[in-house]
Amino acid sequence: MENDVFFDYFLKSLRFHLGDRCKDIGFIKFFKDENNCFITIEDYVLESFVILSNILSEKRIVFSCGIIYSKGVVTGVEVYMNVSELERLNNLFKI
Repeated sequence: MENDVFFDYFLKSLRFHLGDRCKDIGFIKFFKDENNCFITIEDYVLESFVILSNILSEKRIVFSCGIIYSKGVVTGVEVYMNVSELERLNNLFKI
């Protein structure tokens, strides 16, 4: 996503923590419209969510989380935040 430096920071942090276990970060999906931002995590769910929630909590970002189930098994997590919170993050992580 253009100008969303926070996502780049999150993906770099995720690659650092997962190391060789994760060559492709294709299991993370980003969606943003005028008011909302969604991050969907479909693999390495626990590790990825912990890293993301730690970053968001440390920066005092308000977010919501939903669990994605399939046949009684957790298959993913979807994190929601307002676009204004995303803009705050982008400003914090600008180089």
